[in-house]
Amino acid sequence: MNRSIFTATLIFVGLVLYMLSGLVFRAGEDAEPRITDAQGPPLLAVRVRESAAEPVAREVVMTGHTAPNRAVRVRAEVAGRVDAVLAERGSPVARGEVILRLVEDDRGQRVEEARALLEQRRQEYEAARRLRERDLQSPVALATALAELRAAERMLRQAELDLERTEVRAPFDGVLNERMVEEGDFVSVGDPLAHVLDLDPLLVVGEVLETQAPLVPEGSAARARLAGGKVVAGFIRYRSAEAAADTRTMRVEMVFPNPGAAVAAGLSAELVVEAERVAAHAVSPAYVSIGDDGRFGVKFVDGEDRVRFVEADIVRSTPDALYLGGLPETIRLITAGQGFAKEGDRVDAHPEQRGW
Repeated sequence: MNRSIFTATLIFVGLVLYMLSGLVFRAGEDAEPRITDAQGPPLLAVRVRESAAEPVAREVVMTGHTAPNRAVRVRAEVAGRVDAVLAERGSPVARGEVILRLVEDDRGQRVEEARALLEQRRQEYEAARRLRERDLQSPVALATALAELRAAERMLRQAELDLERTEVRAPFDGVLNERMVEEGDFVSVGDPLAHVLDLDPLLVVGEVLETQAPLVPEGSAARARLAGGKVVAGFIRYRSAEAAADTRTMRVEMVFPNPGAAVAAGLSAELVVEAERVAAHAVSPAYVSIGDDGRFGVKFVDGEDRVRFVEADIVRSTPDALYLGGLPETIRLITAGQGFAKEGDRVDAHPEQRGW
């Protein structure tokens, strides 16, 4: 081999070995741990607020409507033509007040005939009784006379009822909400004549979930927010003992005084019942989070500045805040950055002033 080529080859090999030795040495240096100020990526900055639980009355809120205390559809008990209408729709009526009157026809005459027949049967019975006392009448004849007397009494009572029923009366104090007939109409037995409502007291009717039913016992204090913002107070008069098969809810009725029928029936209402008092945090709806598994709750920072998620239940709600139960007694609630903070992450927590 040429000497110059051999020399060049040795120089090249030496340079390669030198470079490799440098790499090995640096690799050894890098294998040793380095002490730096930053351990991993920068921490997520969040704002937190100290929150303490306070006693709050749990509320059960139901959507409902106002309803009359009683509602009766008055029907004709005898057939006849309407002779006079004595009460207008929407007017207040008193118990026993005549709403309308049917033509009497011959009902008055039937009453007189029944009275005369009753008097005849009474005299016949008295005569039979005196004869029986002297053994001049058989027991069967006396019993027959008594039966005829009783039949005459029933006939008179039926005739009197037929005459009375030509006057259609209000069944209770209330409002004549609707009248189905006018003067001159002919009605048959059972035809609807009028719709009378009892609006004092008035009801608010709602449906409570089966899981919340134990929180709404009869006699509980309650309030209702009516359409337009008016709030009325009352108590739970009735709670169904059976859940509806389709919705698994139970009917609830709140009753409240309604003098002068100031509140109408059929209005939309929000029924609220206060149950037991529990510890709850006042939280803005903006700070509520939904967990990865769909649970409803809030995120807070623990003592090690790590994000924690806790499921909560709504104890009470107002236009400005939700009162949440099921949380620790005190927490550092995340008020900014909760959308980016994941449970278990370590964060850079900064306190903020209270208020939202």
